Amino acid sequence: MFFVAWHFSRKESVEAYFVNQRKTNLWLMTFSTVATVVGAGATVAIVSEVYNTGISYGLALPISFIAGMFILGLLAKKIKEIGDQYGAHTIVDFFEKRFGRKNKILTGWLQLFLLVIWIGIQAIAIASLASVLIGVDYVIALFFSAAITILYTAMGGLKVDIITDFIQFWTIVLVFIAMAIVGYQSIGSFGDLFAQLPRGHLDPLAFGGLSWFIGVILLSGFLYLGNTTHWQRIFSAESQSTAQKSFYLAIPITAFLGFLVLFLGLIAAVKLPVGIQKETAIFTLMKGILPPWLVGLGFASILAVIMSSLDSLFVGGSTIIYKALFGQKNLDSRKEMIYARLLTAAFGVVGFVLAFIIPNIVTLSLLATYLALIFVPPIFAGIYSKKISANACFYSILIPSIVLFILFPILEEQVFVVTTLLGVLIITLYDKIFKRKDLEVI
Repeated sequence: MFFVAWHFSRKESVEAYFVNQRKTNLWLMTFSTVATVVGAGATVAIVSEVYNTGISYGLALPISFIAGMFILGLLAKKIKEIGDQYGAHTIVDFFEKRFGRKNKILTGWLQLFLLVIWIGIQAIAIASLASVLIGVDYVIALFFSAAITILYTAMGGLKVDIITDFIQFWTIVLVFIAMAIVGYQSIGSFGDLFAQLPRGHLDPLAFGGLSWFIGVILLSGFLYLGNTTHWQRIFSAESQSTAQKSFYLAIPITAFLGFLVLFLGLIAAVKLPVGIQKETAIFTLMKGILPPWLVGLGFASILAVIMSSLDSLFVGGSTIIYKALFGQKNLDSRKEMIYARLLTAAFGVVGFVLAFIIPNIVTLSLLATYLALIFVPPIFAGIYSKKISANACFYSILIPSIVLFILFPILEEQVFVVTTLLGVLIITLYDKIFKRKDLEVI
């Protein structure tokens, strides 16, 4: 990855660094999106929960991936149009152009918080889980992988992120297919697999019941709309059609990978002993069914999963910071690239440092998910309505965010009902109640 970054980052401009000169082709964008969506949290979580409770969690998450790609596909043309019209690089630029400076500042800080937490989800979860299996050596290996990820991302930005995601995608796919084939052969047939599953493992509602299952499918799809990394990829597309088609093409590929990981979880439920730490199921399965040379590739595939998500988060964060610090300044091209690369490296380092000192990363991931959903109502309003004021947008984000931070320790996983409904009410009723005239039309 490092040498790929070095090769493709030579004579690069800041526009290529942040949005790939807005020339990303269809297949590069498609595979890069899939590699980013199917992150370490998803793969490890699906295998662990399918091993522990059955297919419920493993069905809901892939369906939410499909919903997310479909929603982004529906909005991609409009988002790309906005990006081209205003030279936007991130979701923060959209809020600035549509709703003004105070919305830019608010969304900028909240998006940086989200990106740092997502970095923690990718890094800490895998480091802590894998170290249980094979000790400190893997933690050291992960540290160096993180360092390489920061270096190659800092060198090449979004352009190299997309190219390396393409390579990492194939690493992930080939190894997971090999695991599925070896696992299937070790069991015998699907009939044998289903017969050996623990009781209740085929219940689609076992994990959280009907309300949770439906809620995850409906709401998780909108989560991707509040993630600046997807906006940045859309802005980088060579055309509106490419942006839209890439997400539609990602649907069957993401579904295939998601259900492939679900199948690995079912194999784990049959092949692995009862009582192991569930989060280590995918690693234990690799060691249990693969020949030694494939075990190494298996761990490499998990690193590829991590890196394909981390590099996008690094670039997203550094772009927001760069635009805030240097967006209005005229710098020569050499200084632009130096500052862009330094900010990417710095954001990556800060993200990892904060990830290691923040406790309860799983709980915080839930908090980040609910925070991302808060952006959805003002995004729809900003894109499709000319009658929503800057204040309506600002308070529809600020007030639900404050409520989220206050009530989350009390209501925990149920707090999104309050914050999401509150955001919708504010964005729709604020201007009617206060009769504001400060409308900015995009």
